[in-house]
Amino acid sequence: MRYYISRIYGTLVGVPAAIVAWLTSIYAFDILFVYDLGIGIAAFFAFYLPTQFFTSKKYLNEIGLTRRDFRFVRHHLNNAQTKVRKLLKSFINVRSIKDFKQVNEIHRLARTIYFTVRQQPQKFFIVDSFFYSHLDNALNLIESYTRLAKMPAKSKEEKQKLEQTRITLDEVKRTLVADLKRLNEEDYTRLDVEMEMNKIEQQRHLQRKEHD
Repeated sequence: MRYYISRIYGTLVGVPAAIVAWLTSIYAFDILFVYDLGIGIAAFFAFYLPTQFFTSKKYLNEIGLTRRDFRFVRHHLNNAQTKVRKLLKSFINVRSIKDFKQVNEIHRLARTIYFTVRQQPQKFFIVDSFFYSHLDNALNLIESYTRLAKMPAKSKEEKQKLEQTRITLDEVKRTLVADLKRLNEEDYTRLDVEMEMNKIEQQRHLQRKEHD
């Protein structure tokens, strides 16, 4: 995320300032080395913190989030990353092509939603239900289903329950598809506007050519 680039900017400004302050202290003041080092560290933070703060604030203003909101979104993204990785690990227990396809589609959808919100944190609140419940539901069902499906000597009733779980997973997949559509709805609307503007501009261009 662009937010973390602010830390790079802060470091690029803070490190040279620290070196200059440290060298100046060594040659200008007759003090212990540990104090010279302390001056260098203090100079680093004196330049790093304001630079990081203002560059990150500029980014947060662009996406319309407060610093508190961003930390909230980042917390849920970190949790979601762990869960998406667990979905990937569930492939180990898959025992049929049909199950593999189903789990793969759910993982692909969850991963796409996660990375989209990671790149555009302001979209978190469009699909917050994905982070609160939909991803958890998908993970819990897949972990239970893949674990039980590989068990031998299943009874008829157990097989029926597994089949019902497979149907439920299809419903989970449709829920994730709906989440992804909501996530991209604004982008498609913007795309429609841009295409319409381009169409109008092309018509104007043709009219100017006809007049000429």
